[in-house]
Amino acid sequence: MEEKTASILGTLREYGETTSAHGIPRAVTTKSVPRRLFWTCLFLASFSYFCCQAYDLVNKYIDYPVTTDIKIQWSELEFPAVTICNANPLRFSKLLRLGHEGFQNAGFIPRPAKTSQGNQGKAQGGPFQQAQPTTVPSPTTTATTKATTADYDSADDDDYDYDYDDHHEDFKTANTFMGLIANLNSSTRQAIGHQARDFIQECQFDGRACSPKNFSIFTDSTYGNCFTFNKASGNTAPQSATSAGPLNGLSLILYIEQEEYIPSLTEKAGVRVVVHSPARWPFPEFEGFDAAPGFLTSAGLRLTSITRLGGRYGDCTNGGGYELLYPGTYTQTNCLVTCQQQHMVRVCGCADPSLRAPGNTTFCDSTTTSVDCKNRVRREIVTGVLACTCPASCSDKVYGKAIGLSEWPADSYLTNVLTKLQTKKGRRPGTAILGDTDRFKRNLLKLNIYYEALNYEKISESPGYEEESLLGDLGGQLGLWVGMSLLSAMEILEIFADLFAILCKKISSKEMKSSKKVDVAPYDKKTAYNNLSLTFKGKM
Repeated sequence: MEEKTASILGTLREYGETTSAHGIPRAVTTKSVPRRLFWTCLFLASFSYFCCQAYDLVNKYIDYPVTTDIKIQWSELEFPAVTICNANPLRFSKLLRLGHEGFQNAGFIPRPAKTSQGNQGKAQGGPFQQAQPTTVPSPTTTATTKATTADYDSADDDDYDYDYDDHHEDFKTANTFMGLIANLNSSTRQAIGHQARDFIQECQFDGRACSPKNFSIFTDSTYGNCFTFNKASGNTAPQSATSAGPLNGLSLILYIEQEEYIPSLTEKAGVRVVVHSPARWPFPEFEGFDAAPGFLTSAGLRLTSITRLGGRYGDCTNGGGYELLYPGTYTQTNCLVTCQQQHMVRVCGCADPSLRAPGNTTFCDSTTTSVDCKNRVRREIVTGVLACTCPASCSDKVYGKAIGLSEWPADSYLTNVLTKLQTKKGRRPGTAILGDTDRFKRNLLKLNIYYEALNYEKISESPGYEEESLLGDLGGQLGLWVGMSLLSAMEILEIFADLFAILCKKISSKEMKSSKKVDVAPYDKKTAYNNLSLTFKGKM
């Protein structure tokens, strides 16, 4: 045991005298006890501080930070998809012909007994005469009283004492209408909505003519028929922009048919415009901007390409494993509305009419109970009571917009516009509206969408602290506080190997000594008796 201890202590002492690590040789070779104590304490303090630094560095690494790189690059850019929707979801004249009892009960169209005079007026006034009855009932009737500032009485304060749990009449009207059109079949909804042939009067892209055939159609719960230019499909690649500026972008002249607006529903006139990636689904209710009639609306675009790190570096996804209500690539909005609808069906037993319904699920009606349930689901999603796991997309395109307005057309240019539109035979607007400047400006608008420049901003994430950086920092701290390098670490491995060899040798030597024993034959009574008998006979 003493030999074993002596060998181990001798090996450790040899390491302490010869190691390249700072401080240890001084603590081992110094004969002065105070100095040996000083160097020992100094080494332990330095090593302890290194351990603290190493702990912080390892924590920094396992946090997996990212570095955001911003670059300005130039190339031929893919032109975005442009979705346009009339602010009015359904044509009033077609809704009258449909004669749906639900729309009549809600006051969106008059009952048949009251429509004869209105329809007669429509027939006499041409296709653009307002086809509405003498009186159109509203969904609700509220008594109002005219008053001036001098007539104001503090007792009238009670009129402004609202309960915020009660829904506004406009909110109720919109929800009622969405519930009604959601229960119409898709072909009927498209047929009574605004048509591309009438809506899109002129189209040009990159200096070349285009037509309504270059647009794909879908039906939105809020805006009715919407039309998308440059939508990605499996057969054709999206268009690209070869130059910047309005002449090289998309230019549209649109006819909004204000005479077809639903009186008790549509409060604004114009077009909803959404600029988005060709591969993703647009949501006009949540995104986009409005273009007003009588104006040229210009939207200069700036592209920002965003690439995020997923996995351990961030919470993003490429969309794998997500079943979405709307087609196209994964987007956070698509995921959120899908999650909201799933919670709505599970909690309320019916689907939100403002969104697509999964499978054969029935839509909720416009009763207070259904509306309150829908609002409760939305509120609980926001507060986290109902979970929606919808991370950002790992790859995304954002189109920044600089929007400008100018009166259109100019007085001197009006004749040119009228001439162009009159040559389009069989297409609205008719000669009546083209001959009336006021009606013209209330029904037509121009839209220009283009890139301001073909350079774009590329924002990408990269690992902010990788393994190489961690090892380098650990080595730097180890060298600064303990004076050790990689070779010093190899010396530590060497001393452990030597100690392991000594222990193995001692254990092996002990086992060999214990195995050297004298073999003694076992005692046999019969053999002993025979030997004793022979000995006794011999003596006889």
